[in-house]
Amino acid sequence: MNDMGIAESLRPAIQGASIGDILVASGRLTIPDLNRIIALQQKENILFGNAAVALGIVTEEDVLTALACQYFYPCVKSDDTSLSTELLVVHDPLNPAVESFRSIRSGLMLSGAGKIIKTISVLSPDEGEGKTFVAANLAVVFAQQGSRTILVDLNFRKPRVHEIFSIKNNCGASSLIIKRALYEQAVMRTSIESLDIMSSGPKPPNPLELLSWDDAKWMVDSLRELYDIVLIDTPASSKTADASVISAFCDGAIIVARKGYTKLDSFGALKKQLDNSSVKIMGSVINEKVDVKKK
Repeated sequence: MNDMGIAESLRPAIQGASIGDILVASGRLTIPDLNRIIALQQKENILFGNAAVALGIVTEEDVLTALACQYFYPCVKSDDTSLSTELLVVHDPLNPAVESFRSIRSGLMLSGAGKIIKTISVLSPDEGEGKTFVAANLAVVFAQQGSRTILVDLNFRKPRVHEIFSIKNNCGASSLIIKRALYEQAVMRTSIESLDIMSSGPKPPNPLELLSWDDAKWMVDSLRELYDIVLIDTPASSKTADASVISAFCDGAIIVARKGYTKLDSFGALKKQLDNSSVKIMGSVINEKVDVKKK
């Protein structure tokens, strides 16, 4: 059984359990091992997991898996290539940047001011500012909290969501809009509980016109009824009006800027464009480049 399987199989039984109990229940530790770890932990006044790794009884991945069980978040093996390492939330859940994503999630949940916020577009002025990185990790943290979540790629020009989740892109949003696919064909399940993906699908020759169809708005409205949270990745706003059109049929939008990269004029122009379109701007995210390797 892999680590994800262990985490899932133990969930019903480990609420409130210690890391040691979880590792024993999973077969990673014996009772004598447990006693040795506790002895070192008390002697050196260190964390249980650090003591276990120091003794060479378990690996750091074993400890992370136990933490995943304890706090109910997905954790993947470091050599798992099915999900891009850009998904810090699952590959490096103890990274300080991950806590920032959880804080953004909380802020978005509180920003509705009485209105139910379910469909959120993620925008940035230019390419390379981390918009897809932010959208993908936000989708995971929403799913981790138990919200039924879907990440939709409406960037028909340079889609990347399918690359991050290692799924095929031969069927997706464009297929659904033009009625060349059924919902069941356009939506992909992921190994992360409560998270689905809709990739962009085949590249259409007329992205802006396609997004202006009533069918595009109908698709987003339909997803709004099926999911708790619908996050939508969009093209760079300085290159096309696609992002503004998409945001017009969402409950709100967040703007991503990259530290030391995004130009103030470009950011201001995007904000003004959204204000003029009566789009609710729910906030902005300053993305500082994180050292991750793409698959």
